[in-house]
Amino acid sequence: MSEIRIVIPDKVDRYLDSLVRTGMFSSKAELFRAALMEYLEEISSVAKDYDSKLMFSPEGRIYQLEYAKEASLRGVPVVAITYSSGILFMNPDLSDGDIEYADKIYSNGEIIAAFSGLAADGLYVMSKIRKMKGEMRTLLFELSKIFWEFTTKMGYRPLGASVMVGFKKEKKIAVFDPSGSYHFANYWAIGDGEKDIMEILRGKYRKDMSKEEALKLALNALGNPQKYKFEAL
Repeated sequence: MSEIRIVIPDKVDRYLDSLVRTGMFSSKAELFRAALMEYLEEISSVAKDYDSKLMFSPEGRIYQLEYAKEASLRGVPVVAITYSSGILFMNPDLSDGDIEYADKIYSNGEIIAAFSGLAADGLYVMSKIRKMKGEMRTLLFELSKIFWEFTTKMGYRPLGASVMVGFKKEKKIAVFDPSGSYHFANYWAIGDGEKDIMEILRGKYRKDMSKEEALKLALNALGNPQKYKFEAL
């Protein structure tokens, strides 16, 4: 049997002596063994519980990802539209005189990115996007990797946010869900009420729309909010 030696403060040593005197343990060594076994069992149960939520169920489902996708549906909606000469992203602006919310849309002249869902998760992804450089394929891979890592690392949970990235050069919109999978679209909506918003976009979208027409469609799809923010490339 392996032997473990440790150094403890005098105050802790006196406390352990008092526990031994109660008769529950025959020695401090026995007390330590019991405490260590209890700790290891607790850690094991935590790991098993974590694995059970991130492993495939018999039906092929990963419950933590499903929870994350639900969270991504509860954020302020964002609309993305490609038009004849560019791309436009828009979201309602809920800020008022007393409260100002963090921006959901970022643009650097080459790409536009936006998120919906848990704000902290979305802002984390946006901070990574701000540092990314390179071709579209490289950015897509790096972004997908960020989401994927949060579904596989011990102690992490899937990110509860959906993200859209528009590429000026390619005039494409990539839509990411919390699993890291993505697809391309000419128009899309993420966030609260996205299904209803998509119905409006689907019925009125045209590839040859002007910027002004795309702006009007985005406003209409979002319910004509009094205040809004948008970026266009």
